[in-house]
Amino acid sequence: MTTCNFHYKRVMRTVALFAILLLSAVFNVQAQTPKFKVIAFYHGTYDAAHIAFVKEANQWFPAIAAQYGFSYTATTNWDNLNANFLSQYQVVLFLDDLPASASQRSAFQTYMQNGGAWMGFHVCAYTANASEWSWYHNTFLGTGNFTTNTWGPSSATLRVEDRTHPSTTRLPATFTSAVSEWYGWQNDLRNNANIKVLASIDPVSFPLGNQNGNIWYSGYYPIMWTNKNFKMLYANFGHNAMNYSTNTQTSSTFASEIQNRFLIDGLLWLGGQQPGGPAPAIPVPGTVQAENYTDMSGLQTEATTDAGGGQNIGYTDAGDWLDYKVNVQTAGTYNVEFRVASQTLGGGIELRKDGAVLGSVTVPVTGAWQTWATVSDSVVLAAGEQTLRVQVTAPGFNLNWLKFTAATSNPPNDPGVPVGQVITLRATSNSLYVSGENGTMAMTCTRTAPQTWEQFSVLDAGNGKVNLRSMGKFVSSENGTQAMRANRATAASYEAFDWITNEDGTISLRGNNGMYVSSENGEQAMNCNRPTIEGWEKFNFTIVGPAAAAARLAVSAPVAEAQASEGIVYPNPFGTQLNYTLPAKISSHTVAIYDLSGKQLLRSVIKSKQSAYFLNVSSLPRGMYILDISSGTYHKRVKVQKAE
Repeated sequence: MTTCNFHYKRVMRTVALFAILLLSAVFNVQAQTPKFKVIAFYHGTYDAAHIAFVKEANQWFPAIAAQYGFSYTATTNWDNLNANFLSQYQVVLFLDDLPASASQRSAFQTYMQNGGAWMGFHVCAYTANASEWSWYHNTFLGTGNFTTNTWGPSSATLRVEDRTHPSTTRLPATFTSAVSEWYGWQNDLRNNANIKVLASIDPVSFPLGNQNGNIWYSGYYPIMWTNKNFKMLYANFGHNAMNYSTNTQTSSTFASEIQNRFLIDGLLWLGGQQPGGPAPAIPVPGTVQAENYTDMSGLQTEATTDAGGGQNIGYTDAGDWLDYKVNVQTAGTYNVEFRVASQTLGGGIELRKDGAVLGSVTVPVTGAWQTWATVSDSVVLAAGEQTLRVQVTAPGFNLNWLKFTAATSNPPNDPGVPVGQVITLRATSNSLYVSGENGTMAMTCTRTAPQTWEQFSVLDAGNGKVNLRSMGKFVSSENGTQAMRANRATAASYEAFDWITNEDGTISLRGNNGMYVSSENGEQAMNCNRPTIEGWEKFNFTIVGPAAAAARLAVSAPVAEAQASEGIVYPNPFGTQLNYTLPAKISSHTVAIYDLSGKQLLRSVIKSKQSAYFLNVSSLPRGMYILDISSGTYHKRVKVQKAE
């Protein structure tokens, strides 16, 4: 609501915790039918503090979903608030807004009145005109108009008023919240018989805020509550602290482990599950966030500025340790990576089980406490639930996460993986085709018919993975931090995918971040950020033809080495224009195109030397052809494909 400079801390958003399996979807418990399905609506366009919350929410909730066995999907399409779409989900979340149109509001009201479940955050309750949608603001939430707020964002001591509700049974009588801006309302919820306040600002928090005009010195301010007539929960938090001058997030809504219990147990209750009790074991393969220990000695947590944000473990001394409850899906050898930072000393880590040392790493000096590096070792793990201990053997470092991946060095050998072929990908959810968008924009799944941009060469990436290439450029997962693009000239880790064949015959793609590629049902650009395989993460593929040898060298523009040697042909498959280069020694040549029966379809004599040559092939129908180039003793024949 109001901006000001806030003292910078080493804090940012919470990083995603996810669960993956490398070898077989059969053993992936997160790929099984979810216990319930959550759909989160957001805009992510207003107020950097709200945007920051949305970004970390869309990482934190998928991680929790993977651990607790439900599914989480987020969308910016508020028109999905309709009866048909909502019927697929048991829980609805409003992250940073509320429905705007009459049809959206009507559909949501009907959904709730018919037994649907909802959780909302912070600004989704904001209004200066409650009468505009009285059912939502007065009847459902009970708040009426927004009247006041604190500034700047700060933590508060919250008093739990009802510790018998399923969402609060694991909360203490009072606890310190994560940082947020806090809202006050027109209506006193204590006077509403339908509203049950679960937690409110404890008076010990006053004064709350630090900017004149936005400081609370006394009063009653509810923070979490439910409406007894609906299956719903509202949380007043969801506004991160920001340095607005640098657009830097300086707090995390998910930094309070106790507050997170309310979110987890609340979601489980809303989804029809029994909340409470210890968290389930973290699946391996997968990523274990350092702060998600079950027990520890001598360590502290702090916010991290590493990619994804969240918290790291710090203040390490020799002899300190952390225990993690994990569930190893398949016995075998795993590569375990440790995400570490050290300003001056470096350090040492051992991974232990029942006192036995499974593996160890030396922590390098990275130069700063938030300058991160990854070190790894190979360990052998037995299958099943077990406790792994991270033992500090030498002090002086921070730890953000551990990542377990099944060790493999074999290329894709499943005959169902179309390595060396050109394919199209069609989403099962909307029956539309995936498009590389010529690398000029984020990938989409919106095409009714495949043409050149909708064709992908499947290449062996090594280590059991594949690369996908469209129009001479590699598809990148973007590590799940932004929408996918097909614009990489070379392939690195972000461009490697696991090709997974599902039991129903569809396929799914998993990025090196352990997350699955989603079609987003064609409603927004594609992402590689889903922890589980649901409908939007399934595709059918069709083989168009072989990826010719020339296509393996194709790039969107000729590279110097290729131009200086034998020349290249690009793009392949091609559309209305086919381009090629020749060795520098050739000054004139003849070029022709034949169909596969040997019939000549095009022929041209080129008498001038050029850096690149262009053929107008718009008259050719789709199909396979032979490109023939000759000049004296030089003769080159390449199989090419017209795709549009």
